Amino acid sequence: MTSPTPTVRKLGPGVLTVGSAGSPVDFSNRCKAARVTWGVDTSDDTPMLDGSTSAGDRTYTATLEATLEQDDLYPGGIIDYSWAHKGTEQPATFTPYGGRSITGTVVVDPLDVGGDVGSKNTSDLKWAFVGEPELVDDLG
Repeated sequence: MTSPTPTVRKLGPGVLTVGSAGSPVDFSNRCKAARVTWGVDTSDDTPMLDGSTSAGDRTYTATLEATLEQDDLYPGGIIDYSWAHKGTEQPATFTPYGGRSITGTVVVDPLDVGGDVGSKNTSDLKWAFVGEPELVDDLG
């Protein structure tokens, strides 16, 4: 059995939602960039008496990152949501282009407001996942 040939994909159309399952807030129509990033912390290797080495521990962390066009601060909008839910853990789903999605729980941090005069202002979202996110099959 041969493996399928992977397709290089462009981001979108996709979905970015945050919030409880019955009433998630969809940020997709304000999202101009999105990604899940990984970080790794490693501890030092330990030399052993017999001359071998015991590998250090590795701890992985993931972050949901996005650049969003700011809304006009209306109730239930992106800025309002991030301020009202700051510090809380919320379910999140990122579907880059259909098919599989990335789901998990993120800690919401408030988004910045403002920017350059006469420009469409954006906010950079960088919310840490609690534990690790999961790749899941199409949710639709």
